[in-house]
Amino acid sequence: MSVSSLNVTSVGAPTDLRLPPTASSWTAAVRIARVLADRTIADRSAWGLPVTALAIVSALTLSVAGGVRWFHTLEGEAGAFYQPMSMIALVLLVIPLATLAGAAARLAASRRDTRLSSLRLLGASTTTVRALTLIETGAIALVGAIVGVFGYLALMPVFGLLHFNGGPIGPAGLWLGPGPLVLGVLGIVVLALASSAIGLRQVEISPLGVRTRQRPPRLHWLRIAIGGVTIVASVLVMENLSVITEDVATMVVYMLVALAVPMLAINLIGPWVLAMLARVDAARAKTPVALLAARTVLDNPKAVWRQVGGLALISFVAVIVGVAFSYTTGPTSNPQEAFMAADTRTGALLTLAIAFVTVACSVGITQAAAILDRRALHVGLDMLGMPVSAIDAARRRAIMRPLVAVVVMSAGPALMLVLPLAGATQTFDPVSLGTTLAVLAVGVGTVASSLLVTRRTLRGVVAEGVARAE
Repeated sequence: MSVSSLNVTSVGAPTDLRLPPTASSWTAAVRIARVLADRTIADRSAWGLPVTALAIVSALTLSVAGGVRWFHTLEGEAGAFYQPMSMIALVLLVIPLATLAGAAARLAASRRDTRLSSLRLLGASTTTVRALTLIETGAIALVGAIVGVFGYLALMPVFGLLHFNGGPIGPAGLWLGPGPLVLGVLGIVVLALASSAIGLRQVEISPLGVRTRQRPPRLHWLRIAIGGVTIVASVLVMENLSVITEDVATMVVYMLVALAVPMLAINLIGPWVLAMLARVDAARAKTPVALLAARTVLDNPKAVWRQVGGLALISFVAVIVGVAFSYTTGPTSNPQEAFMAADTRTGALLTLAIAFVTVACSVGITQAAAILDRRALHVGLDMLGMPVSAIDAARRRAIMRPLVAVVVMSAGPALMLVLPLAGATQTFDPVSLGTTLAVLAVGVGTVASSLLVTRRTLRGVVAEGVARAE
């Protein structure tokens, strides 16, 4: 395929754009962004989902940060009890929220891969392509973060009704102040820019591969090696907390790091595990649906992981919350202990609720985005005679099939982490196991429900593509 044969107009790049030979890469990127602005705004599929996801991330992150700030205003024994608990909840929630923000940013960038690769083939420098993507992604992230600030303000009265330490938090207790709000917005924008910059490597290294939908390279086995080592190291830290340090504050820091690192490691290992399972399924496939599902995973394990990774993180959270519940259900004659137990249950339920909202949004957004990104394949299969119902069945199988592995892979490290602290009695307490299983069941149901909801999107995409072809 020659460069002259590319129809740049079809991918959103202008044909009449002329830049002075002396224009810098950033100047060129700004001019291109201005020319493409109207077309980008008109294409809601390019910015609607990322803005929605980033707004949710912004609203929930600011709300959680406001709660943590309020807990750190408590003094005495109350502060000593609530502050470490709030930091644990923060760590358990920030990783899923950051993952959702990163997925939204990559979605915003990936929807423009074809256009960017065409510009590269037409002579645009790597810096120009990088600058153009960062400008557009930064604008989308800024809009989403600002919308999220209004969501945070709307949620303040709701979260303010929660009772801790003998009374309601109150909306004023969740107010962060102008400075932290600005820092929060900038933080989300920076995270989005970093995620999109990482995704740009595919366009920069191989623009023709993106333009022709070349198969991505295999995932390296070092992923599972690095992830496994970090998980084992975290377990060893948890087992030897009392040996490593005797200072309570330092011990809390070590514990928070030991909880956060495995959650990041799970995201590193996940795509590799899905690829291995898909290779086995592809070799054993006996039906077109089974083969298409396996090939869907092999085509881009990272994209499939983004659709089920939310369940992995909530499985990790569920184990820890389940153990926390087992500690608060026993009888006690001490009013102060009963009081703190009730607050612990409230905090655990709140953590689960926010985690579920994050997972539901992540699953729904990534699945809808996957349909839009693979629209050419879906339309082509339909035109070849494959029923939409079979295409949908393959899509559902590609997601539901790896769920068991996802749950085991995430719940296992969580069990290893809490076992040294809680002991076998509390870890395998019926209340703990029951809470964990209930959360996992709801999580699987959330994924399945999202697949059913996005079926309409699939049918619409196929119908639109066939209509255009005719």
